[in-house]
Amino acid sequence: MLSIKNALLAGLLMVALAVFVIFWDAKPEIFMRKKQAPVSALSSADSYMKNTVTRKYSAQGRPAFVLTSIEGEYFQTQNRFIMATPQVLAHASQESSQPWHLTARQSSILDSGQQVDMQGKVYAWQQAGPSPTTQKTEIATPFLSYYPDSQRATTDQYISFKTPGHSINGIGFEGNFATQTYQILSRVKGRHHAYH
Repeated sequence: MLSIKNALLAGLLMVALAVFVIFWDAKPEIFMRKKQAPVSALSSADSYMKNTVTRKYSAQGRPAFVLTSIEGEYFQTQNRFIMATPQVLAHASQESSQPWHLTARQSSILDSGQQVDMQGKVYAWQQAGPSPTTQKTEIATPFLSYYPDSQRATTDQYISFKTPGHSINGIGFEGNFATQTYQILSRVKGRHHAYH
């Protein structure tokens, strides 16, 4: 009986020794948890907003522009709002004119709303003519600065400007939405479409 106990004890000792050697030679990563995805760095914004709507009125009390965004962050030290997927509706100063619609991936509002810098696939359009028409004046650029008080827009980057029957591409742009005057600054290429 003693020999069975000794054999059983020797067998258990051999198993324990084998387990010890296996663990001793194993890589430490086996015993660690799987790495979790890194946590994104938190923004240092002073305040956060969701589904924002900002309205600005003229001195006469008429709507000047409406800015909507799905998400915004305010940085007090820089007096700057950063907004995700902004949409601007810039009302015309003349009642008979159509409003401009501006969209982008992101915008920064500077100087208490005096300047709106739009970045990432900026697209602006205005309906050309009376309401039921489908013709538009369109602007596409990677960056556009919009000044709501003066209804001006500028960029120093590539721009595509289209009106019914015309398309113009170039570098740099200055436009006044109130007077409907637009200037492409350099490397201008234009095309007239005769079918309009």
